[in-house]
Amino acid sequence: MNTTIALALIIITLLGVELGYRFFLKREFQKAADLAALAGAQQVRAGCSVGISAALANANGSGSNDVQRNLPVGFSLSANAVQCGFWDATGGFRAPTGTQIANAIRVNMQQTPVAIVSFFGSDRNIGVSAVAALGAPIASFSVGSKLITVSGNSSLLSPLLKGIGLDLSGTSLLAYDGLAQAKVTPGGLLKALGIPVSADIGVGELNTLLAGRTVTLGSLLDAIVTAAGQNQLLSANLALLQAIQAKLGLSNLNVQLGTLTGSNGLFAQIIAPGGSGQSALNVGVNALDLIYTAIGVGTSRHAVETGLNIDLLSLAKITTQVTVIEPPSIAIGGIGARAYTAQVRTYIRVKTDSGLLGTLLSGLIKLDLPIVIDVVSGTGEVTDMCRPELQANGKDRANILVTSSLLQMCVGQIAASDLFSAKDACTSSKLSSMELVNVLGLLKVNNKLAVNGLQGTPQQVLLAEGETKTTDVNNLPLGTLVADLVGQISNLLFGNPPTGAPTGAQLDALTSQMWDNTASLCTADTPACRGQRYNSVITSIRQQSNQSGLLTGLLNGVTDLLSGVLNDCTGLLGLGGSTTGCKNMIKNSLSSSSNSGGNAISNALSVLVGLLKPLLNAVGAQVLTPLLQNALGINVGQIDVNLRSLDCKASPMLVY
Repeated sequence: MNTTIALALIIITLLGVELGYRFFLKREFQKAADLAALAGAQQVRAGCSVGISAALANANGSGSNDVQRNLPVGFSLSANAVQCGFWDATGGFRAPTGTQIANAIRVNMQQTPVAIVSFFGSDRNIGVSAVAALGAPIASFSVGSKLITVSGNSSLLSPLLKGIGLDLSGTSLLAYDGLAQAKVTPGGLLKALGIPVSADIGVGELNTLLAGRTVTLGSLLDAIVTAAGQNQLLSANLALLQAIQAKLGLSNLNVQLGTLTGSNGLFAQIIAPGGSGQSALNVGVNALDLIYTAIGVGTSRHAVETGLNIDLLSLAKITTQVTVIEPPSIAIGGIGARAYTAQVRTYIRVKTDSGLLGTLLSGLIKLDLPIVIDVVSGTGEVTDMCRPELQANGKDRANILVTSSLLQMCVGQIAASDLFSAKDACTSSKLSSMELVNVLGLLKVNNKLAVNGLQGTPQQVLLAEGETKTTDVNNLPLGTLVADLVGQISNLLFGNPPTGAPTGAQLDALTSQMWDNTASLCTADTPACRGQRYNSVITSIRQQSNQSGLLTGLLNGVTDLLSGVLNDCTGLLGLGGSTTGCKNMIKNSLSSSSNSGGNAISNALSVLVGLLKPLLNAVGAQVLTPLLQNALGINVGQIDVNLRSLDCKASPMLVY
């Protein structure tokens, strides 16, 4: 009996030792697998082979140095037990696809310890697994249209605001220059706004939170300067906000903080590998970028008068308005994160309803050109980042693909509801034909015209943290673009020469207008003065008819006065003649017609059409080019890309 009890106790003790030994080894194996995965993940940025080698060395030791090994003596980790791959919270561990870069090491280890009790169990294999992954690399950047050069006492913020149509001359903006070197985290900004964010928020939840929050522009400006530690700018914010509201004629401006599909906010949709929102909340964003972008979002689709004083040959009235159709944004995230420039719309209306031509010749000629110009729509997208091959001088870099559309132009009728709300106003569904010109009722143009956006060549920009680069200038100069638009308008208006003749009343009005325009030469009712004024009118008829392009031969009935020749204007040898006689001779010249391409073209019609040519040239020279380059400060075709922060050195962590 005692022997039986003793044997039982011995067996129980041996079984306990066997079980304890196996539990001890499993714990050691798991610890070794965890440490090997972490060591491999720490080196995986240098390549999968480097990461796998680091994991093996951590588990097995290097060379004959067993002191550095983490596996118990007698056991080793084989190369086929270590895999390199990509890990995120949604898909787990898998092979990288597309633009994904390996960021994780998995260790699947099977070991068979020696049995202490040979008869205890046939399966002695102990299996352990571990997955370690690097925290996701993350960047913040912005893109914007090329700005005018800042010099002297100009502020940094002023040209940024000019680029979205806000010329706040007379408002002191120099105080904001200190924000160019200050960084604000999205988490710090949300805290300053009083918006709570949970510590474990996912990136999807963060995007939804930001896109669902709208704050006033004033409170956002205050939160930015507070988070940047620049509380002394709070009073400047009030002056800036009042200047913006006065410019727009609005009292309430709101800003959406985030972006989801179909919406645009201060931050573009965040792309954070790993699905964690915490890394995005801790990224440093330039405070001056936040100020400019917040104003761009807040003033989006609120048109402002440019205040240009333009006199188009005293012929037409020009009105110009500018607004941001698609606001700028700041991008935060990894590969696939995108930032957008502000797409600025300029609306120009050229009408002959005032000025010399509009008031005196309104019954003869009418011109109405509604011109829409959308300038510089650009996108930057992170395509590669944080790989050793991208480094320069020991600095990590990110590759950003920049695409841009220089501009879209169209002429025609656009509904008021679409003019400053639809980003695609120049498409066929929004643009309709209208009467653009009517000369004497004989030359009527009812049409529309659209010039598609000229795509810039996509460019890859490689940047380190804090760097800014500007894309290449598009090979097509702005002057050529303007000339192309004006040329197409001219072809649209004058492509089909009209036939017919004006009425007597129309000829009388045109005659009186042309005669009155010569009053600056002299006003005396003498043959010499009348002759001088008559010859000036005839010269004008020739010039305007020639530039109209409608007449190819000599003008019929258009003759100069010869001294000593009897006529109704100057009489003969200084005797006789009258102003009425001069006007009758001019009217006869205007009523005559010449042949052009087989069609009889009235001299009067060619004169009026000739008036439109310099008007259209002036639209290009005095309106379009100065508006885009001087008033808005935009050099068409160039995009600035700013990489504000880049974090590639995230620590590895066990994720399984």
